[in-house]
Amino acid sequence: MEGFQEWIQERAKTNLSQSWAGIILFGSGSERAAFNRFFEEFEQFLKQKDDSKIQKNEDILRLSEDMSFPQFDIYNEILSNIKKRPGMFLGANSITRLDMLLRGYSLARKEVGVPPTEPEREFEGFQSWVEEKYGINSGQSWSKIILFYSVDEHEALQKFFKLFEEYLNENKSLEVDENNS
Repeated sequence: MEGFQEWIQERAKTNLSQSWAGIILFGSGSERAAFNRFFEEFEQFLKQKDDSKIQKNEDILRLSEDMSFPQFDIYNEILSNIKKRPGMFLGANSITRLDMLLRGYSLARKEVGVPPTEPEREFEGFQSWVEEKYGINSGQSWSKIILFYSVDEHEALQKFFKLFEEYLNENKSLEVDENNS
C-alpha cells in the first residue's frame, strides 16, 4: 500500500486531503462500483510500482558501471581509527557495535552492487580463523566468540584488534610462502 495514496491522488488530479477510498468512491458512483474499481486501480498501481523498481534497479546498475567507486576501505582506513578512539566511531567500546558497523557497511556495498575490495574478501576468512583459533564450530559470529572469551564488551573489542592483526599477519606469511613455492 506504500505510495498508493499519492498515486491515486495523482491519477485523480487532486490535491485535496481525501483518503484513497474517498477518491475512488467519489469517482465511482456507488460503493459496489468503488469496491471493484479499487482492485483494478490497485493492480495497476502494483504493476507500475514493479516497473519503476525494475527501472530504478537498471539505473543503479548503469550508474555503478559508469561510475568508478573510490577504493575506500573500512578495513584499512577506518579500523585503525576505531582502534584509537572506539567511542567516537561506535558510541561505546563494544565489539557488538563494531560487528554491526562492519555488517552494515558490507550490506550497503552489496545492495548498491559495489564489488568487495581485497581487504573485504580477506576479512571473510576471519570467521573461520576465529572458530579454529578457539576450537569452536558453534555457528556463532566471530564477535560472539571473542565476547564469550572476554570479561566484557570493552575487553572483547581490544582482543578483536589483536586477533585481527594476528590473522592478517598469518595471511601475509601464508601468501609469502605460497609465492616462494
